[in-house]
Amino acid sequence: MIDAKSLVEMLESSFDGIWITDGDGKILLANSANATLLGVSKQDLEGHTTQQLLEEKVFSDSAILEAIEKKKQISKVSYNYHSQLTVLATATPILGEDGEVKHVFNNVRDITALNKLQRSLRDKEEIIRLQNKQLENMKLRLGMGTIVANSKSFREVIELAERVASFDAATVLILGESGTGKELIAELIVNHSPRKDGPYLQVNCGAIPETLIESELFGYEKGAFTGADAKGRKGLFESANGGTVFLDEIGDLPLHMQVKLLRVLQQRKVTRIGGSEEIALDVRVLAATNRNLEDMVEKGQFREDLYYRLNVVSVSIPALRERKEDILPLVNHFLTVANQKYGTNKSVFSDTIDCFESYDWPGNVRELENLLENLVITTPTDMIRRENLPKKLALSRETNGDRASARTEKTIPLRATVERAEREAIERAIQECGSVRKAASALEVDPSTVVRKMQGYNQETT
Repeated sequence: MIDAKSLVEMLESSFDGIWITDGDGKILLANSANATLLGVSKQDLEGHTTQQLLEEKVFSDSAILEAIEKKKQISKVSYNYHSQLTVLATATPILGEDGEVKHVFNNVRDITALNKLQRSLRDKEEIIRLQNKQLENMKLRLGMGTIVANSKSFREVIELAERVASFDAATVLILGESGTGKELIAELIVNHSPRKDGPYLQVNCGAIPETLIESELFGYEKGAFTGADAKGRKGLFESANGGTVFLDEIGDLPLHMQVKLLRVLQQRKVTRIGGSEEIALDVRVLAATNRNLEDMVEKGQFREDLYYRLNVVSVSIPALRERKEDILPLVNHFLTVANQKYGTNKSVFSDTIDCFESYDWPGNVRELENLLENLVITTPTDMIRRENLPKKLALSRETNGDRASARTEKTIPLRATVERAEREAIERAIQECGSVRKAASALEVDPSTVVRKMQGYNQETT
């Protein structure tokens, strides 16, 4: 048997707060831990009733009183006003032979730290959710590729493409340097148009010999020429009826074919080579070029009437050097794709990132994509450093100034690149919108999220 003195000593040594009451809630015993949790002395507890302490605002809620009322174990989260702690109290009634509550054993545990941890975890989960949402906003997944749109100029291109997509009878001319992603913008328009479930056929006008391009576009009847299929053949336009035709590199189309294409666009009809029957067309035409068609019109290299027929709506894609904000997300994206493709785990150093941002990228996004895949294959270690880059990239950093000289040379993991892109996006939004509230609206997050993140950035720099 344990004597009363030993029992009190054992209760006093408990880490948790413990107090014992009678059947009316009067406190018979309270250990020091409980007094500490409540922020009062033991003398202020013993002899007082639970109801008195509740009325005196020592704590916000009582598990003891409910346990007495319901005659069963009750657990409650309560706030202790004096100590400013949040506790979990579990009151267990001890019943007599008559079934009435004789005593209540109350165990109290501090959960303030646990609550903070839970809030921290929720905050982190919210941050991860918002980062994922922002990444998804930056990436428009298409059938054949992904568009990374972080810069304002390229987001405007995306918005325009999505807007004109619904006007499915309008011809669209997509302009941009080689490698900027004209094919992806064309695919974006198709996927957002009423014709998305119809045929979508593409042809590179500069890749087909002049002698074959007419038959490729318009088709031919049997016996139309030597070597022709005995059954004849549909052309691109006829095969795409009800859908969309994408004429890539339209600036390379020979002049004699420009006349015939203009006639098809005007009449919405096509006649196969060697045939006489006109075939009605219901086709939307998208065209793209990296050449200056206005300049070609002035030089007589491109028909003016065809130019205006094609240029009902024009979508101009900026070069990668004009949207530097997209370089870091693109590096992150292509590095992830290449790592998944080859089963590697390559990452880049900060000075390597600066080389990417300093280079002018004459081949634009396609050049960047090819380079990242090449680096994943050829770099002997998991860390891609400046010395692994082609000389033209390494030299570009020196030419444009060593902007990374003040940085610590360390590996930038994928999470860090996301955080850096996120910070740049927030700072740019605040600068453009003029206020945190407007910036938060543009970023589709709560203003409190923007404030919290900016405070975190300021702490990092102090």
